[in-house]
Amino acid sequence: MTTDILQLPANVPVCPVRGSVIYPTMVQHIDASRSLSINAIEAAMAGEKVILIVSQRDKDVDDPQGADLYDVGTACNVLRVRKNPDGTVQMLVSAVARARAKNYTRDEYLRADIELMPEVAADPVEFQALARELREKFDIIAAGGKVSAESVQTIQGKEEAGEMADHIAFNLDFKLEDKQALLEAASPVARIRKLLTLLDTEQEVQAVQARIRAQVKEEIDKNQREYYLREQMKVIQKELQGGEDGEEGDEADAFRTKIEALELKPDVKKEIDREVNRLARMHPDAAEASVIRTYLTWVTELPWNTRSEDRLDVPEAAQILDDDHYGLEKVKDRVLEFLAVRRLRKERAERGELSAEDVNKGPILVFTGPPGVGKTSIAQSIAKALGRKYVRIALGGARDESDIRGHRRTYIGAMPGRLIQGIRTAGTKNPVILLDEVDKLGTSYQGDPSSALLEVLDPSQNQHFTDHYLGVAFDLSEVMFIATANYPEQIPAALMDRMEVIDFSSYIEQEKLEIAKRYLMPRQLTQNGLKPNQISFTDAALEKLISHYTREAGVRNLEREIGTVARKVARRIATAEVKRVKVTDKELDRYLGQARHTPETENREDMVGVSTGMFYTPVGGDILFVETSVMPGKGLVLTGQLGDVMKESARAALTYAKTNSERFHIDKSRIDDSEIHVHVPAGAIPKEGPSAGGAMATSLISALTGIPARHDVAMTGEMTLTGRYLPIGGLKEKVLGARRAGIKHIIMPKANEPDLRDIPLHLRSSMRFHPCETVDEVLDVALVGGLKALERGAGLSNIGSNVTPETPKRKTGRRGAGASA
Repeated sequence: MTTDILQLPANVPVCPVRGSVIYPTMVQHIDASRSLSINAIEAAMAGEKVILIVSQRDKDVDDPQGADLYDVGTACNVLRVRKNPDGTVQMLVSAVARARAKNYTRDEYLRADIELMPEVAADPVEFQALARELREKFDIIAAGGKVSAESVQTIQGKEEAGEMADHIAFNLDFKLEDKQALLEAASPVARIRKLLTLLDTEQEVQAVQARIRAQVKEEIDKNQREYYLREQMKVIQKELQGGEDGEEGDEADAFRTKIEALELKPDVKKEIDREVNRLARMHPDAAEASVIRTYLTWVTELPWNTRSEDRLDVPEAAQILDDDHYGLEKVKDRVLEFLAVRRLRKERAERGELSAEDVNKGPILVFTGPPGVGKTSIAQSIAKALGRKYVRIALGGARDESDIRGHRRTYIGAMPGRLIQGIRTAGTKNPVILLDEVDKLGTSYQGDPSSALLEVLDPSQNQHFTDHYLGVAFDLSEVMFIATANYPEQIPAALMDRMEVIDFSSYIEQEKLEIAKRYLMPRQLTQNGLKPNQISFTDAALEKLISHYTREAGVRNLEREIGTVARKVARRIATAEVKRVKVTDKELDRYLGQARHTPETENREDMVGVSTGMFYTPVGGDILFVETSVMPGKGLVLTGQLGDVMKESARAALTYAKTNSERFHIDKSRIDDSEIHVHVPAGAIPKEGPSAGGAMATSLISALTGIPARHDVAMTGEMTLTGRYLPIGGLKEKVLGARRAGIKHIIMPKANEPDLRDIPLHLRSSMRFHPCETVDEVLDVALVGGLKALERGAGLSNIGSNVTPETPKRKTGRRGAGASA
């Protein structure tokens, strides 16, 4: 060994290690993952294969400098180096001697000038006494099982006491500072003295641990003994009292009695009985007993076989639905159809022609439509009409799968999902469950709740729905599920496929008027402490309130405005200013201020280059104007914050005009040498959609030919380059908006004729509809003089003026957040 030490170089690479110290004469593996350490190992292998292993003062430092390391380390010969596939390096070293680093330098790795620490001679007698004491104390520590049998055998085989002290320090769990102090002690006597002090402390710790173990065992034995005594007392009390109070006090027996009354299926009962038996064998104060007790409480409170009797009187149900809601005929018809089918199924089941499972299956309905049109409230009326319990589950913002399926019982605070909670609240297994805002479900790392709903809403699977908390199947096939959504396109396709869609359209003004008189006004009068004879609204006031103060598909804002008026009237009555108030349309400004919305009105006269289109928004329809001006220049200019689709419609209209320029008596050179400016007013509002194609073509051709467009005609429809007029959506809302604006003639695609059935008869009779299949048919109606005037060039005399006449002044800012033409 002495020869090896003398051959060590004066300057060597340094490999810092964390949380450990190695001592001379040891052969150890060192795992290196930091580039600093790997570079030092490679430098050692490239040189004389000598490296200094030094411990860090703070093991949490990832990129240590010289100041972060102890001054004394262990000089080692590198025996073998292996590179692992993950980029780490494993080094086998033989520790040679203690070495002091005189200074550290740093580039890609640490290096140090080292000074070997020679062993200091010791008094032989003292050294022998310390060595004997060390062996005896180590034997006591080893008997406590703190050191592995292999290490004990190695240490006991060491004859030299200093070397033995190093191996003991390495194998016992001392603090890093203590291990480093043993490394820095050059004298074997000093090392052994320090180590004996540490061993005394370790021996005391072991004695305390043994005492704690004995106390814990004694406490467990005491609890076990109390449990047996308590069980014996129950049996004795049961014998003395004839079993009366004993049976009532037995918790497990109470659960068994409740479970027997539930009449569960065999597989479900087997699982629940297993939990009851576990509870019976368990100490009542055990933590697991509380979990099982809560689980059994949930199970016994669920309505496994309790159901409400359906009210199958179709006329009575129709009366209930009509009393609660005005309009919504499609929804009411669908509910009455369900009742009729259910009644016929029940009659067939009574004759033995159908099974009970076929009778109990319910539909999965989804109500889609804008906010405030009655989707949520109609579900409550459906439950009332059916005579079933009603449960509403709000899914807006739900991001965790456990909201649907529940938590597993291994978690602290586990609970069933919202469906099982709703079933327990209802107390029957066939309630009406409303899944509100199903399109607002979120997705996170905790799972996708919409995917968990797939099993719930599939009639062929939901009779075996398994909540994670229950762990057994619960039959949901008798539940009538109703979902609501504002945006059906946001519902996953797989989920949408399991549901029957019923669309709620916007209320027309007449429907809002009736709803206000029948439902909103009485409710607001009650909420604001007014009697019916203290306030009244004229129909004209309500109509103005609907058209000029609210812009919505439903009636929520309308109810708020009625409530505002009611509160102001209540204040006047409370201060004895008046006794009763009749609110007219002229007095609305007094209560609500200036009107917020002014519906668009038709042009006062026929104008060149100005056509009237129609647009749809979720809060209702309205009209818009398309203006075209032709002036010297080049190209097509589009303004009015048009979307890409509307821009494409304008280009298609220009191409159509060019293609038919000879037939319409339009000079092609005039088109090529002119700047054609197409503008849609209300430029602050984005507009998008293909249905402005007909209005674009009419405006553009009117400006190029000088033939005025009719002011009493509004149009909607998509056009193609070949002149076909294609169908669109939202016809009902668009027609209602045009009717409000005073339009008398509506141009629409012929393919949309079936949609006219959705428009009330009294509105259809007051307007004239022109179904068209081609753009030529549109122009024949929309232009003054029709197609004949175009083909004979009747407007050429007016073409000298390229300035479009000024359009009537219109209000802007009335279309809300964007219009779809």
